[in-house]
Amino acid sequence: MNHDHAFEIDRHGVLRIPVLFWLAMALLARHWVLMLVVIVTARRQSSAWGLLGDGIPWGWLALEAPILLLTAAGFYRQPTAGAWARWLWRRGPWIVALAVALNLGWTGKLLLESAYWTPWPELFLASCCVLDLAIALAMTTTPYYRQMFAEFPARPEADGQAA
Repeated sequence: MNHDHAFEIDRHGVLRIPVLFWLAMALLARHWVLMLVVIVTARRQSSAWGLLGDGIPWGWLALEAPILLLTAAGFYRQPTAGAWARWLWRRGPWIVALAVALNLGWTGKLLLESAYWTPWPELFLASCCVLDLAIALAMTTTPYYRQMFAEFPARPEADGQAA
């Protein structure tokens, strides 16, 4: 593997996943993060359920599920990882682009149905869409991310440990 000297390599000999990647995944899976915050907070304060507005956003959660799977593949990015993690990881830029496209479509529909825009949630959601586009652009065009998604630690040698 040909690595630029400025790129950081992990202990498995592949590009290290940067902190910005994890932050981007958290932003792209923002409704899952919101659900987690609500569930944890609601144990102490039942009014936290109000953060969900009309109830659990099943549609948003479904659209963000591929990002959760990609994030899981990133956590399993090690030599003993299964075929599912390798398959998902290599398709990471496409998964991000698809998730962003679905999110933009859903948000666009929501904003078009809005009678008037208010700072919360309409302008916040529009701002998130701009960030989503920036993430998709970075994940699909930046050499570091393209190389990172192309690499996965090699499987262990065939000494009885290979899966």
